[in-house]
Amino acid sequence: MTQRRSANSEAAIGNRTRAIATMSPGEARGQNKKLKRSGSMPWWQRFGLAVILPVLFVIVWQYVASTGSFGGGMLPTFTDSVEALRVWMFGQAGDSYFAGGWLASLGASALRVFSGFSIGAVLAITLGLFSGVSQNVRGMVDPFITILRPISVTAWVPMALIIFGIGYAPAIFLTALGTFFPVYVATLAGVRYSEGSLVHAARMLGANKRQTLLRVTLPATLPSIATGMRVAAGIAWTCVVVAEMLGAKSGLGYTLILAYNQFQFDYIAAAMASIGAAGYLTDKLIEQLIQRRLRWAMTTS
Repeated sequence: MTQRRSANSEAAIGNRTRAIATMSPGEARGQNKKLKRSGSMPWWQRFGLAVILPVLFVIVWQYVASTGSFGGGMLPTFTDSVEALRVWMFGQAGDSYFAGGWLASLGASALRVFSGFSIGAVLAITLGLFSGVSQNVRGMVDPFITILRPISVTAWVPMALIIFGIGYAPAIFLTALGTFFPVYVATLAGVRYSEGSLVHAARMLGANKRQTLLRVTLPATLPSIATGMRVAAGIAWTCVVVAEMLGAKSGLGYTLILAYNQFQFDYIAAAMASIGAAGYLTDKLIEQLIQRRLRWAMTTS
């Protein structure tokens, strides 16, 4: 009886395997979507799990700030911070010094993040690709980058202010610097891991170095590059806030330090919430772009 069940099970597995092997590409993609849907949670369950910690955080924050347990009573409550954010976004000039300036601050910070992130990512991907495929380039570039990588962005602020002065330039430089390192490391690792059977097969088929780099190595490295860019997006927002706090006259970071100097701590919380929301939306935007461009990678994984 046991042998018969085992034989039946093996026959069933063989039939399913042959069925999958003979599927057309369209049928395979449809089957993959069904499997993903069957293994995923409904949207309401995902939403419920996602809001548990934020709701608990808000409750504890409101209680601690209302009772004055920490910060000597200067810690703003959640409701005061929400009101400050409302005035900052929609208020009139007479309501507060910060009234109505939220969009301009967000736009200034977003422009710096986009500029610095783009510059840093392009340089990192370029150097990472060439360092991965060429031992000479890697031997020349990688040690120098490894020396610079442990130096925090904050340590670069005085030098950036000396070179670029106060304004957009130092913030863009620091953001590009913070973006560069995680994207470079991810790109280099992706290239070195992809240098295997695919590259050898392409060379055996007669592909030259340029064709191998653009048609084989780069596509195989894209998932690693995408991961590095998601990490770098969060770092970019951190860098731009640091730069704006110390060397700018606009942006979310400038508003944060200005509110601190004026003892308007509810606006500090409003600025922190805005920075977090902007970073979250940036990450989700990159994630959506990755899912569209790298659908083939997720299908085969």
